[in-house]
Amino acid sequence: MSSSFLIKTKPPTILTSENLKDELHLIKSLCAKHEMLCCAFAKWKSDIEQNDAQLEILNETAVALRNRHKVLTDMLTNKPGNPPNLLNQLQREISAVETQVDIWIRELADINDDRMRLDIEFIKLRTQLLSSMTNIEIAQLDLDSMERRHKDMWKNFLYNTAPKLTAVSPSTVMMSVTAQKFGAASASS
Repeated sequence: MSSSFLIKTKPPTILTSENLKDELHLIKSLCAKHEMLCCAFAKWKSDIEQNDAQLEILNETAVALRNRHKVLTDMLTNKPGNPPNLLNQLQREISAVETQVDIWIRELADINDDRMRLDIEFIKLRTQLLSSMTNIEIAQLDLDSMERRHKDMWKNFLYNTAPKLTAVSPSTVMMSVTAQKFGAASASS
């Protein structure tokens, strides 16, 4: 079972000044878009580093909250009986820890939302950047093709407009030079 694939190719377009300008303009716009994508990627990298720093701060806060929790549990286990000022102190400490935990949870949720947004942005940027790199490679091929067509066109022009030379022997060239000198000498006399 054999299958054959037909690849349709466009016939080569006639190289005109307008076509060249259009292709060069397209290539320049691709390069500008690629540069903007690179800048967006750099900004993303900066944002992700900031997000990592925020997560590190939250980790330090979590450790501090665990330590405060340990102090509270130690206070409760080490004191037999519950004097009224110890209960007030514990209530204030528990209230402060609850407030800090609430802040920590909100900040964690915000940082997590930012991280998800950054992850989605990374996937989009990566896809666009890969596409842009492919477009730039294609543009390079287009430039090579344009250059080759220009060289061919120039060679054809030179071939079609240059005077046709025939093969001559060195003695014929010498006779021709001598004839030219003789003609110049007789014309000046």
